[in-house]
Formats: sequence, C-alpha cells, structure tokens
Amino acid sequence: MATVLEDSPYGYIPTLWICVLFVVLFSLTSAAHLGQATYYRMWWLFPTMVIGGVGEIIGWAGRTWSSRNYSSDNAFYMNICCTIIAPSFMTAAMFIMMGRIIGLVGDEYSRLKPRTYSILFISADLVALVVQAVGGAAAASADTPDGAERGANIMVAGIIVQMAAITIYCIIQGDYLWRVLTDRPVRPRSTPSGVVTPQSDIEGSSNAFVLEKEAVSGRARLTSNIKNMLLGLGIATVFIYIRSIYRTIELLGGWNGEIFVNERLFNALDGMPIFVAMFVLNVFHPGRFIAIGKERNAVA
Repeated sequence: MATVLEDSPYGYIPTLWICVLFVVLFSLTSAAHLGQATYYRMWWLFPTMVIGGVGEIIGWAGRTWSSRNYSSDNAFYMNICCTIIAPSFMTAAMFIMMGRIIGLVGDEYSRLKPRTYSILFISADLVALVVQAVGGAAAASADTPDGAERGANIMVAGIIVQMAAITIYCIIQGDYLWRVLTDRPVRPRSTPSGVVTPQSDIEGSSNAFVLEKEAVSGRARLTSNIKNMLLGLGIATVFIYIRSIYRTIELLGGWNGEIFVNERLFNALDGMPIFVAMFVLNVFHPGRFIAIGKERNAVA
C-alpha cells in the first residue's frame, strides 16, 4: 500500500511493482500493435495505436521513476502529461476503424459519409490532443502551484473535448447500427446490382464468388468479421470512456483532491482501462477483420 506524503506531488509514493507491471504490459501490447500494423500493412496504426502505446510506456516509466524519487518534478509531469495525452492517439484509430466499417456495411445508413466521419472525429481528437499538450506544458513549466493548477484545468478542457467527441461518436455509431439492423437507410442505396462479392463473406465458405442479382442490405453485410470488429470497438470504447470520466473528475478536484491522491483509483481507472482497450484491439485487430483486401471485396 502506498505511503501518503505531503511533500510528494502525488500525495503518496507510487508502488514500484505496479508501475513496473504496467510498463511491461503496455510494452507488450504496443509491441504487438507494432508487429500487427507491419504484418497487415496498416500504416495508419503507427501514428495512432503505436504512438499511443509508446506514450503510455513513457508515462508509466515516469511513474516508476517517481516511485524511486518521488520529489522529481520531471518524473511527475512525465507521468501526468503522457498518460493524459496518449489515449487521444488511440481514439483516433478507433474513429478510423468505424469509418471503414461504415464503408464496408453501407454508407447509406450513416448520417455522415465515411470520409467525413473520419475527418470530423479525428479533427476533434486533434483539438483535444493540442489542448491537453498545451495544458501539460503549462503545468510542467509553472513556477507556482496556481500556475500548475491552471495547466491542469487546461488539460481538463482537452479531456472534456475528447469525451464529448467519444459521446457523439457513440450516439452516431448506435444510430448507424440501429438503421443497419432495421434496414432504414438515411439515403437511397448507391450499391449497383451485379456486384461480385466473396462467397466467404456471405455463407462462410472460402475462395468462391457469387454474382449478386440485387444489392444486399446492410444487415446482410454484417459478416462475422465485422461483428467481431464492432464488438472489439465497443469494448475498447467503454473502457476509454470510463477512463475519460475518471480523469475529468480527478483533475477538476485539483492536485490535492481526494481522487488525485488515491493511487488505487488511478491504477484501476486509468492504467487498467487503457491497457484493456489496447489489448482488446490486439485481439479484435482490424487487420484480421477489416483488412484492405476484405474491404475491397466487400465494397467492390
């Protein structure tokens, strides 16, 4: 159990073995994302999931440093800034994945075109990232407690922007899936008849193709692969959302607030949810379920 200290910026000494454990866990999942992105040639995962994972590793390395030298301001801000900013890169990846799913299943069910969807939410994510970075820099360079507090408030604004984007993303995602399942397109289907579609995507067999006589419904395009990808995205979204709520409440309470100085809450509601989100997207990886080749076959 962590020792509570008034002269520690955390209010306690971070527990060494927990810090090391998270460094190892984030290193493993990040290495897996690096390998998977390379194997499936999904280069957009490098500036999203991979960079996000590296950010978490650096953040927890700073926390490990703090466990050995809790008076180090550099270690403290290394931990705080990186663990706040890193998930923004991961949510950007999730937005791209959902945009690709919309392209696969049918954009006629979406209120936004796949490209517009990705641009809108990634832009919001970038705004959140910049605001959090500015707040982190302000807090790290502050010479007074009030200055550090102002930096923390700026970071809170960035997290709120991110949480708002995720909330709207969930609403639009829910509306899209409801329209797909009930076959209620927003606009007329643009899919022509006579589309060549993989038999494996329709009946589960392999390497055979059928010629569709009519455009299939979005529900019929919800293959097992896409359903698995949606499941993975759903789980990851829930855990990142939980973490966003926690960090907002934590920082709004200030550096000396009851939530901020509670190590168990930080481990359980920041470290654990982000690791789970990253690991889930290792298991439900877009390379396995919505790879470029599958996309072309599904939407050709």
